[in-house]
Parts: sequence; structure tokens; C-alpha cells
Amino acid sequence: MMNRVKEVKKALGAEYVYQRFMSDREVSRLRRQVSLQFEDTIAASLTVGCMKINAVLFQEDGSLRLGYDVYVKDSPDSSEWICFDCPSDRASLKESDMLAMLDRIVSENGLSYTECCFERVEGIMPPDKKIG
Repeated sequence: MMNRVKEVKKALGAEYVYQRFMSDREVSRLRRQVSLQFEDTIAASLTVGCMKINAVLFQEDGSLRLGYDVYVKDSPDSSEWICFDCPSDRASLKESDMLAMLDRIVSENGLSYTECCFERVEGIMPPDKKIG
């Protein structure tokens, strides 16, 4: 699988970015010491062109779980990411595992790392709701 990482890095250059924010040890420690107020925390992130996958620590049923959030862009030059999927597969912080998951999602959904696969819909944005 490490060859796949090298292959995609070479093909996409600066459009391929892997960042790790926590070690496996830190994740294990946090999972053992779950607090009542835990904010979702990104432990690792892999951006491959128009696709991004984050390994996220989140609270569920009183314990911390590590899961994936997958994002897409509606156009390659967009600065905004749109949540696409939150697969229930066991998550990993390893770059090669994250790329394998992203490859699977791209393949299963007919997506692309380099091209927009969504029809752009122009419309009116809903007004912000004022609270108070």
C-alpha cells in the first residue's frame, strides 16, 4: 500500500497533503480519560485533490471513538469542503490506511481526486436565522 501513497503523491504533488495531529498513544490516552465535555477532534487528515478524509475522535454513548469524515469540493478551485460521508469502518491514523479508505469511497461512488463530479446548482441561500 505504501507504493500507492508514493504513486498518488507523485501524480498530485502539492494537491496531496497528509497531516497527523495526534499520536496513537495520545488517542489511546484520551480514549481512557473521556471527559463529559469532549469536542470532536481531528487526529489526522489526508487531502487528495478534491477529496479529504479526517480521522476524528468523537464522543458516542459515553466513550470516545475514532471515525472518519469524508469531504468533497464542488469544484477543484473551491475553498469550501462539503461533508460527503461518515463511514462506520474502523478508523486508523496511518496515511496508507486513510488513502485506502479514500480510494474505496472514490471508486464506489464514481468520484475523482482531480475533477468535480457534481452538478453545480445555482440558487438562493437561505437567510440566517436570528436567535433571540
